[in-house]
Parts: sequence; C-alpha cells; structure tokens
Amino acid sequence: MNSYVTYGTYDYLLKLKEKHEDQNIFLFTNPDGAALYHETNGTTFFKNAKKYEVIDSKGDVENPGFVVLNHIPVEESERAVFEDRFKNRAGKVENEPGCEGIRILRPVANDTYVVATFWDSESSFKSWQTSEAYETAHKNRHTSKGLPKTIFSGKPYLKTYQIEKPESV
Repeated sequence: MNSYVTYGTYDYLLKLKEKHEDQNIFLFTNPDGAALYHETNGTTFFKNAKKYEVIDSKGDVENPGFVVLNHIPVEESERAVFEDRFKNRAGKVENEPGCEGIRILRPVANDTYVVATFWDSESSFKSWQTSEAYETAHKNRHTSKGLPKTIFSGKPYLKTYQIEKPESV
C-alpha cells in the first residue's frame, strides 16, 4: 500500500476531497495550513504529492479526529536499521484507548520517514503521552539501547492536525 500527502489551502483541498469521495482520504488541518492524506494500493489522483510506502500498518483508520505525524529524517545507509527497529517495536500505541491506527511510512523520494498515529481525539493522544504504556514504549530513548544519533540525517519533528470528519447524514 502507498500513502500520499499533498498540501494546499483548506478550500482547495476540501473541494479535491469532495470530488474524490470514493477514495480513502483524510483532510488534515492545523493553524499552519492543510493537507490531504490518501492511502491506496494504486496511484493517487494528486498532481503533486509526497509518496510513501506503508511498511507497517495496524488498525482500520475509518473516522479519526486527530493525527500525529512524527517526521524522522534517516541516513540512507541506516534505513534497514531504522525499519527493523520500527517493525519490531513494542506495539503499545495501537492498543491505547482512542488510537485508531498507526502507519510507518517509508519515503520514496527523500530521507524523512513518517510515523503516523490516528486518534479519535487530541485528548486521547495526550492521555497516551502521559501513560505507563508510553513510558514503556519510549524507555530506551536517549540510552545506548535506543536508536543511535548517527542514524538521523536531521532533527526529527512532530506535526499534529485535526481531521475533517464527514458530515452526518
């Protein structure tokens, strides 16, 4: 499966989403702008998009209200190490209340992986961040058992978005 992300104005992306209602797409918004996220086994209808291969997927993401995109730039020579670590991760987040799913996205044309977690709400994500499960999942961060700093080609960063939910019929 592939994931595609494109950015633009809210109004333009909303029209694009409405035009392709039959597709598995989500409209993300935050104070900095808007993005459309498209998951498909085929190609996308986006004219310009960042393309990712989904290398790990848990959960059926159907009606999330909040998404967290953890962008992780990884050195080309360290991709196998990074992917192995994430494929063999603790798997705690997808069992948390409010978590609808997780996607580990391999970049096709750049060095930045994306770990996307989909939540029913921002409050569920914040509860996860203060949970014992979060502590367990991240216990090796900044230790010799964690990912070595040399694996990164830049500084990881997080972006959060509200997700436009379909109107009730």
